[in-house]
Amino acid sequence: MYSILLVDDEKIELEMLADYVRWGDMGIRVAGTAKNGREALQRMEELRPDIILTDVRMPIMDGLEFSRRAKQINRNVQIAFLSGHDEFHYIKAALSVEAIGYLLKPLDMGELQHLMEKIKQKCEEFRISSQTSEIIKESYLRELLLENSPLIRSQWIEKLLLLPSQLPSSSSSLYQMIYITVDPVSHYGVELVTLIRNYAQAKIPHSFLCPIKEGTFVLLCHKLDGSSSELYLASEQLIRYVKDRNDAIISIGVSDVRMGLDSLYELSIGAKRANESKFYYGLGSCIMADQAVESVYKEVNTEPVIASLCHAISHLQESTCISVIQDFFEEMRSSKVDRDLVSSSSLRLITAIEQHFANVIGGDSVNSMYVDDWKRIANYLTIDEIKDHILDVCHSILSLMKDKDKDKNLHIVHQIVSLIDRSFSRQLTIEDIAKQVYLSPNYVRTLFKEKTGETILEYLTRVRIHHAAELLKDKSKKIHEIAVSVGYENVSYFCSVFQKFKGTTPNEYRKKLL
Repeated sequence: MYSILLVDDEKIELEMLADYVRWGDMGIRVAGTAKNGREALQRMEELRPDIILTDVRMPIMDGLEFSRRAKQINRNVQIAFLSGHDEFHYIKAALSVEAIGYLLKPLDMGELQHLMEKIKQKCEEFRISSQTSEIIKESYLRELLLENSPLIRSQWIEKLLLLPSQLPSSSSSLYQMIYITVDPVSHYGVELVTLIRNYAQAKIPHSFLCPIKEGTFVLLCHKLDGSSSELYLASEQLIRYVKDRNDAIISIGVSDVRMGLDSLYELSIGAKRANESKFYYGLGSCIMADQAVESVYKEVNTEPVIASLCHAISHLQESTCISVIQDFFEEMRSSKVDRDLVSSSSLRLITAIEQHFANVIGGDSVNSMYVDDWKRIANYLTIDEIKDHILDVCHSILSLMKDKDKDKNLHIVHQIVSLIDRSFSRQLTIEDIAKQVYLSPNYVRTLFKEKTGETILEYLTRVRIHHAAELLKDKSKKIHEIAVSVGYENVSYFCSVFQKFKGTTPNEYRKKLL
C-alpha cells in the first residue's frame, strides 16, 4: 500500500480529503496532513510519503514552491496539484515541477480515482527500478570496499555515480560508516536483516545498508556535518534495539568522518578494525575508530601458570585455580596481546593441563579434547570466551579429581605432595617420603603415579625448578646458591636439569627476565 501526504490551507477541505475519501479502496493510506508548504516539508522527512496531493495557493509557502523543494528531498515522490483555478499558467507551473496531475475543486471522485491509478503505476515502476538499482549499488559498493587497488576502486566509484540512485558525489560530501557483525553468525537471518534495515531507515537519515558477507554489513551515512558522535549514539541504540526484538547480539565499529567517495575504503578499514576490537571489549560492543585496540605481538610465558594450575588442581583448590586463570587472561588483555598469540598461548596452557592429568581424564578422552580445544579456541570471537573455555576444562578436571578424592588412598597422595612442597630444598628420597606416610617405597611410587599421572621424582623436580626460576629474578643471587637452596648440591647437575625443563640454561633464563 502506498502512502499519501495531503496539503491544504482550508481546514474543512483538508479534513474532508483525509476522512471522507475512500483511500483504502484505492490501495493508498493517508500518512499525514499539513496546512501549508513549510509544515509539509517538515513532515516529509518524518513520513516519507510516496505521493503528495497539495493545494496550489497557500499562505507562508505555496504548493508550487513546496513541490520544488519536495523534489529536492525526494526526487521520486509523485506530486499532484489540487486547485480551484483552472488557469494555464498554473498547469504550466505544475509541469515545471514534474507534477503528474492537476485536479480542480470541487473534487470529482472519478477523476481522483483515475489519477491515483496513474500515480500508483508510476510508483510501482519506480519501486521495481529502485530495487534493481539498489541491488546494483550494493554490489558496486561491496566491490569498492573489498578492493585493494586504488585504480580499480576509482573505477567502481565511477560506476556508482552512473546509477539513478547515486550517492552524493561532490568532493566536499562527508561520509561516516559503521561495520556491523552478527555474533555469532549462526544468529544471522532474513528477519534480523529486515530489523537492521528498518531501524536504519527510520533512525539514521541518508544511510545505505550494504551486506558484505553472511552476518556482516556496512552502513554508509552521508553526513551534513563533521560530528561523529551522533552515529555512535544511534549505533548503541541499534545494538539494544536488535537485542530486545530478536535476542541476537550485534557488534559495531564506527569510523571517523571523511570527505569524498574516495575515502570510503579507508572508512571501512577503520570501522572494521574498531569492530574487531570486540575481542578485548566483548560481544555487543560499540567501538569508535579512535578506541580500536592496537594489539602487540608479545610472547606469553605460560610455564608459571601451568605449574600453578597443576598444583591448584592437584590440591583441589578451586578458588586458586579460578584466580590464576583470571589473572593470566587479564594480563594478556591489559597488555593488548595479539589475538593469535592469545589463542596459541591458551592452547599451550590447556594442552599441558590435560596432558598432566591424562590419567585422571582418560587417555582416549584427552586425545579428543585436544581436537575440541583447537576448534573452539580458533573460533572464539573474544578473549573472555577463551578464558571461559579454560575455566570449564579446569572445572571438569577438578570434578573428576573430587570424585577420585573419595578414594581412601588419595589423602596419602596429598600428604606426599604437601611434604614435597615443604621439604623440596633438602635432600629428599623415596624412602624418606615412604617413612612419613608409613608405606613401602614401591607402593608409594605406584600410588602417586596412579593418582597424579607423574612420578614422585618428576613432581619433586618440577617444584624445585619452578622455585629456582622464581629465585633467578633476584640478580643478587648466584647460580650455585640457587641450586643449593632448591635441593641440588651439584651445580652442573642443577643446570642440566633446569635446561631440560626450561629449554635454556639458568643464566640465559635470567637474561630473558632481566
